[in-house]
Amino acid sequence: MSRGVKIAIGMVVVLVCLCGAGMLFVNWANSEEGQSAMNEVSTQQAIESATSVVATQQASGTATAAWSEIEARLQNATLIYENTFDEGTPIPVPGGDPLKPYYRDSIPELTIAFNSTLILPIGQTVNDFVAEVDCMASGAFCGIAYDIKTNSNGRQTYFASGVGDTDRFFFQDNYKSLPASIWNGENFPPSTAKGFLNRIRVERFGQVMRLYINGQLMEERLLDAPGSDSGDVGFYFGKANDESGIQYIQFDNFRVWELP
Repeated sequence: MSRGVKIAIGMVVVLVCLCGAGMLFVNWANSEEGQSAMNEVSTQQAIESATSVVATQQASGTATAAWSEIEARLQNATLIYENTFDEGTPIPVPGGDPLKPYYRDSIPELTIAFNSTLILPIGQTVNDFVAEVDCMASGAFCGIAYDIKTNSNGRQTYFASGVGDTDRFFFQDNYKSLPASIWNGENFPPSTAKGFLNRIRVERFGQVMRLYINGQLMEERLLDAPGSDSGDVGFYFGKANDESGIQYIQFDNFRVWELP
């Protein structure tokens, strides 16, 4: 017998077996036992599907209620700090000499000469808050630091969010034993602030942080570092590279609201 004939016979045998199995399943499915078993499966699937839908609706309802509560709190926030950086008024620096910025078209400007960071805190401990500042960085960065604390070793821990140049924004985590910076790029929408400044807004409620730039949500983060549930808030800026040339920031209107 040739190899081709053997293969053909094998295929016929397989088809016969499949047909036989199919007939047996059809007969079982039409029997009372089969109908009962299939009904049980269908009922269980329906129950699981309905349970899943209800759970999804409940989760959605809970999330909607939570966001509604947060929006209500935002509407009732209390302004606890404001600095418009008026010309001729030195800017105090904790433990250092006051800053005396140059004013370009009535907007304060500082040259950042060294690889360093600086925080100008409001001097208040807050839990849930909203903070805004208008700023622009050229070869530098600027934004808002929050949950600022100084530990027993004198080390300052904080989170910070803000912008660099060329439509880049960042998140800084100084609660880690090895501080980490995360940068992302985005085409910023047009700003409502004067000049070329970007309006940076940080919302902090519970463990959630939301960063807005010019009214657009850029990122949302869960802040779960131990001890990071409250702290001071401050205007944050600096330079994080050794590039030559003029690096500077322009800034205005730093405000902080506390949520009820």
